[in-house]
Amino acid sequence: MSFNIQILPDNISVSAEKNEILKDVLHRAGIDLEAACGGLGTCRRCDVQVIEGYCDVPAIDGRVLSCQAKITGHLKIIVPEPNGLQDIQVETEFPADDKYAANDEQLVASTDISPLSIKYHLKVPPVSRDEHTSDLERLKIQLSTQTASKKEPECSLSVLRKLPEVLWQGEGDVTVTLTRCQSPEESCRLESDGQPEWRLIQIDPGNTMARYYGIACDVGTTSVTLNLLDLGTGRLLGSASSYNGQIVCGADVISRIIYARKPENLKELTDRITETINRLLNALLTLFKVNLLDVTSAVFSGNTSMIHLLLGIDPKHIREDPYVPVVKFPPRMKAGALGINIHPKASVICTPGVGSYVGGDISSGLLYSIHKRQPGGLELYIDIGTNGELVIIGDEWMMGCACSAGPAFEGVGIGCGMRAADGAIQKIVIEDNGTRFSYNVIGGGKPRGICGSGLIDLVSCFYSLGFIGKDGRFDKETIRDSNNQKLAARLTNNENRWSFTVAEADETDDNKAIYITEQEIRNILRAKAAIFSGCSLLLKKVGLGLSDIQAVTISGGFGQSLDIEKAIALGLFPDIEPDRFEYIGNASLSGAMLTLLSEKHRIHIGRIARSMTYVDLSSELDYMDEYTAALFIPHTDLSLFPSLSP
Repeated sequence: MSFNIQILPDNISVSAEKNEILKDVLHRAGIDLEAACGGLGTCRRCDVQVIEGYCDVPAIDGRVLSCQAKITGHLKIIVPEPNGLQDIQVETEFPADDKYAANDEQLVASTDISPLSIKYHLKVPPVSRDEHTSDLERLKIQLSTQTASKKEPECSLSVLRKLPEVLWQGEGDVTVTLTRCQSPEESCRLESDGQPEWRLIQIDPGNTMARYYGIACDVGTTSVTLNLLDLGTGRLLGSASSYNGQIVCGADVISRIIYARKPENLKELTDRITETINRLLNALLTLFKVNLLDVTSAVFSGNTSMIHLLLGIDPKHIREDPYVPVVKFPPRMKAGALGINIHPKASVICTPGVGSYVGGDISSGLLYSIHKRQPGGLELYIDIGTNGELVIIGDEWMMGCACSAGPAFEGVGIGCGMRAADGAIQKIVIEDNGTRFSYNVIGGGKPRGICGSGLIDLVSCFYSLGFIGKDGRFDKETIRDSNNQKLAARLTNNENRWSFTVAEADETDDNKAIYITEQEIRNILRAKAAIFSGCSLLLKKVGLGLSDIQAVTISGGFGQSLDIEKAIALGLFPDIEPDRFEYIGNASLSGAMLTLLSEKHRIHIGRIARSMTYVDLSSELDYMDEYTAALFIPHTDLSLFPSLSP
């Protein structure tokens, strides 16, 4: 039996079967609601308002959780306004003086350009009647005059079918595209003989050397960013980013692994990330008028779980015994097999991972960091994303771990949180005992939410002014005694749920107030405790302390606007001189670009992944003690923060 579901305010009608989950019905109608808990019904972010009809669960204040409600009859509902999950942000200008720009000219200048694919413009001589050489043989003979490889390239069937028409009609004037057949692991093995294998995947009439493109993509748990590059010059043409479409199935990797237990859900997760990648790709190809067949290589960088889901591999044993991934060094693949809308025979590689929770995004970030920095001294590398990975780098060793920081710093799980994109409040200043309250918005317009750097600013300011205690709870009396009635009015209590209004409704883009709750502040403290305790434990394992750190390199989506002193005051980072910290942007994406552009870097990233010692914090007996001690501002052991002493 089927029922009619009417969805407002878009006035969409869709048919649904009895006992079908309402959230699945909405998805079929093209409406995705965030479900940070992975459909367990605990985050309560997918609720809808019931106007008419009933589900199998009772409505509370007229609302039901769409991930829990089953269809039992005709239904009319109101869904929330769009949440920005489908928004795409495109960048095409990268100023030379922007030290965070991914197209760092020095980076490209110091890179031996040897992409995954290569093009040659050939003049194939005509055949005489006395010769018995085939078209393919003549093509390969001419190709051998321009390549150093002694190995003949394989030829795809699609090229063979086009060969006679292109070769004869163009009088031998053609351009061919070849792709490397090696993954980073295979590149390491081939380093000694220097003879990579190639495959001929495209032949075009005339000179098409100017049409030569590749993509590098950072597949983050929360956000996905894709870069389009000119492979002839190594130049970055454009960058597009958006939320990962999987976010409606769970905010973090654990919730998505749980969601993927059913085969149909695993396929949904794979389809969602593929769809996200293709939307970003289409935005850039359309903008730059690039034919998808001219995009002939791709590199994807992501944590271990995200790469498994991209490839359609069940990741369940990452969180279940024996707690290992299916693969750490994925083989080279063809784009068509993955559903990526570029040349179907294009070479696709994923950057190699280290362990279950330290993936290819960290190998990629370290590749970029090592390539960029001057070596020397003990370095702490921090990727502040959903997982919160840390790596201690010594002169000849590396040790890494993941801290399960959660997605709070990327705005997920925070009612008014968002990623660092246009409309996000990225800086907050509260001064003079609260009489001066101001914020800065990315893009300069009206705010839509708060990103990670803004959240850190806000909580740190709260603590410095005494508005919250060490445990993150509001000190209502201090706020009310601040001699600032406007500030005191920002603190409200709704059904014993205390919150502080950051921006009033008339200040925002959607006329909805932006606020932070006491519970959300506790979530931020849990995230910062995970980072700090992971750092502390790694150092103890090698007999070192926080004071031994010579440099801290920060990667991640929101670090550009991060106030280091406020982050230290919160207890997120070790208490060392702020000038020892350096933010290097989205290092995972920059490392993916290097991997795309250079065989030398493909060899190097394989070495990085193989040489790192992986530490599983869940098996460390001291970790929970370290974590619990770091749950307060800045820490229960104040001797670790000497610069904050009164």
